[in-house]
Amino acid sequence: MSVFTGKFNYSPYASNENMFIVLKDGWVERGQVFVFSTFTKDASGVDKRPFDLTTAYVLQAEDASAKTFTIRDLNKKAFYWFHGTRNEDGTITLELHSPNSFDKSTIKLTKLA
Repeated sequence: MSVFTGKFNYSPYASNENMFIVLKDGWVERGQVFVFSTFTKDASGVDKRPFDLTTAYVLQAEDASAKTFTIRDLNKKAFYWFHGTRNEDGTITLELHSPNSFDKSTIKLTKLA
């Protein structure tokens, strides 16, 4: 299991929120991934609403070493998904995507010991 943490900024919905990405099965194709964060204020005006906790995210590697990858539900119906890169310094960088998002949020996460 690998756990990464960083700050989630996605204007105007999230400002400096903690984010945790848990690769339950490690860097395994279709391994289970948990995403934990909070929206500062969601589109409906609800303060501190949790990020989508109902989606069953999985890791989808784009190359044999999983240097580039996607974190997404298998049926591709979830509103949010991530495209990511494993960096040489042990961090990962994620880009948040949604069907109608033109402004992508970039999130840099460090691995917890």
